[in-house]
Amino acid sequence: MRTPLPPTLLSAAALGLAIGAAEVALRASPLQGLAAPDVGLWLVVSIVLAVGVALAAGVVAWAVNFRVAGLWVGALLGLWATVNYRFEVVLNEFVRDPRVWGGMSLIFFAGLGLGLLVHPLLVRVERPLRWAAVAVALVSGGVAFARAQPTGGAPGERPSILVVSMDTTRHDRLGPYGGPARTPHLDRLAREGVVFEQAIANAPITEPSHLAMFTGIAPYQSGIISNGTNLGDRPALVWHALKGEGYVTGGFVSGFPLHGKYGWNQSMDVWDDDFGRFGGVQTLTLVKGWNQFAVKEHALRERPAHQVLARALPWLRANRHSEFFAFVHFYDPHGPYEAPANAELGPPPTDGPPLDLPPYWPAPARQITSADWLTRAYDKEIELVDDAIGQLLDALGPRLDNTIVVITADHGESLTEHDYFFDHGDDLYDPSLRIPLIVRWPAGVRAGVRVPCPTAGIDLAPTLLDLVGIQDGQARAGLSRAPELAGGECRNTPTVSSTVAGRMVEKPPISHSLRAPAEKLILYEDKGPEFFDLAADPGELQNLFPSPRGEQAKTALDGMIRSGGKVIAAENDAETQRALEALGYIE
Repeated sequence: MRTPLPPTLLSAAALGLAIGAAEVALRASPLQGLAAPDVGLWLVVSIVLAVGVALAAGVVAWAVNFRVAGLWVGALLGLWATVNYRFEVVLNEFVRDPRVWGGMSLIFFAGLGLGLLVHPLLVRVERPLRWAAVAVALVSGGVAFARAQPTGGAPGERPSILVVSMDTTRHDRLGPYGGPARTPHLDRLAREGVVFEQAIANAPITEPSHLAMFTGIAPYQSGIISNGTNLGDRPALVWHALKGEGYVTGGFVSGFPLHGKYGWNQSMDVWDDDFGRFGGVQTLTLVKGWNQFAVKEHALRERPAHQVLARALPWLRANRHSEFFAFVHFYDPHGPYEAPANAELGPPPTDGPPLDLPPYWPAPARQITSADWLTRAYDKEIELVDDAIGQLLDALGPRLDNTIVVITADHGESLTEHDYFFDHGDDLYDPSLRIPLIVRWPAGVRAGVRVPCPTAGIDLAPTLLDLVGIQDGQARAGLSRAPELAGGECRNTPTVSSTVAGRMVEKPPISHSLRAPAEKLILYEDKGPEFFDLAADPGELQNLFPSPRGEQAKTALDGMIRSGGKVIAAENDAETQRALEALGYIE
C-alpha cells in the first residue's frame, strides 16, 4: 500500500507552486519580447526552483516533527523575501553594513512572526489553503502570459529600419572594404547599397558611441563618455521619434554596456537584454542569489550571436509587415575571440613568449603567442556575424526592399598597431575609430555608390529620420547623409571623437580627437598633442605637432570642447564595475 505524502510536504509543494508562478507574473513585461513558449519555459523553471526549495523546507519541518505550520510557512516566505532584499535592494553593499544584515534579519524574523500569528488559521484551513495556493499559481500563470505579450505594429507604406551594430569591428577586415574576412552578405549589401569609406566612430567605447549614433549628439556634447553611465531622459534617441510616429520598436543587444538598466529601453516596445540561455530566468530571485556564489563576476555580461538571433528573428518575422525599427547588436568580434574553435584555424599557438594581451582575457587565452593567429581568429568572429546578418535579411522576406538596412559598428579594434594588442578604448587612432557603414534601401539609396568623405557616427540619427520623412525638432549636431545616399556630392565635415578609457571616476581624464579628410589632431589629457598628415602617414606614426595646421586644429578643437556639455560620471556601483572590468573597460 502506497504511503500518502505527508500534509507538510503537500502544503510545501502548493506554496512553492504559488511562489514560483507569482514571481514570474510580477516580473513579466512586454519589454522582454518573450514569445509564449519562452514565457511557459520561464514559468516551469521558476516553479521547479520554488517547489524544490519549498519541499526542502517541508522535509526539514517533517523530519523534526515541526508541526507548527504557520512557523515554517513564515520561515519560508521570510527566506524568500530576505534573498530578494539582499540581491535586489542592497546588492552592492557589504554584508557588514547594518542595512544588509539588519534588514535581512528584520525581514526574516518578521516572516516568522507573521507565521506565528496566522498559525491558528492555518491549522484549521490548511487543506483549503493548499487549493488556494494552486489557484494563485493558475491565476499568476495567466497574468504572466498576459503581461509578457509584446506590443505589435501596424501595417504601413513607410519604410522600416533595421540597424545592425557589429561591436568592435574595424572596417578594413570586411570584404566590402577589401578585407580578408569572407563576408558574402555584407558584400551583397555593399553592391546593392552605399558604402561610406571613411566612417568614423565618435568614441572607441560601446555606450557613448552607440548613444552618439542614435541621438546625433557627440559624447563631448552629451556628457556620456564612459560605459556604465545612466543615460537619463534622452528624447533625442531616434526611436523616440519613430515610436511617436507609429513605428513598433525593438532592440536586441548582446553586451552589458547596452543593458536597459542604463536607460536604453526608454520608448522601446521591446528591449531584449536578457543574456541568459532561457528568457526571464536570470531575473528570478533564486537565480540571482545563485549567481552571486557560483557564477564568475556574479552575472552574465554578454551573449553570442545565435542567442541574439533566437530572440530577434521571431520578432522580425512577427512585425515585418508593420512599420518597424529594429536595432540588433552583435558582440562576437569583441575580445576574447572565442567563436573560431575549428579545424581551419587549428589550436592557438602557445610556444614562446605570450603576447601582451588585455588583462580581462581569460588566462588560457593570454598564453597565445601568435598575433597572426589572433588576427585570423578575429576575422572568423566577423564571418560568424556576417552569417547572422544573412539570417536577419532572410527573416524580412518580401519586406527587405522596403527596409532601410544599416550595417555599422560602435568602434574598431587595434590588432597590434601602436603596440596595442587586440584591444580598444584607450586611444583615438584610426584602428579604433574607423568603422564600416553600409546602407541599403532600393527606393532611396543609389546602388554601388562609395562615399569617400569622412562620415561621423552622429550622422546616423538625422539620416534615418530624413529618409523616413520625420522631423522631431530635437537639436542634433549630426548631418543627414541622405543626399550622399542618393548619389549626391560628398560633403566633408570634421569629426570629434572622445574617450575616457572606461575609468570610473567623478572627473575622468578625457582625450579628444578632431579628424578631417586628410589630417587628424589628438588632444590627450595626460600627454602632449599629436597631429598627423593622414595622406602621407595613414598609420599615424609621425607626430607633426607643433605645426601651423596642428595649432589651428588645436584652437578649433579647444573651442568645441569648451562649448560641450558637462561630463556625466559613470555608475559606480560594485556590480557595474565588476561587469565592466570583466569586459575590459576598466583595468
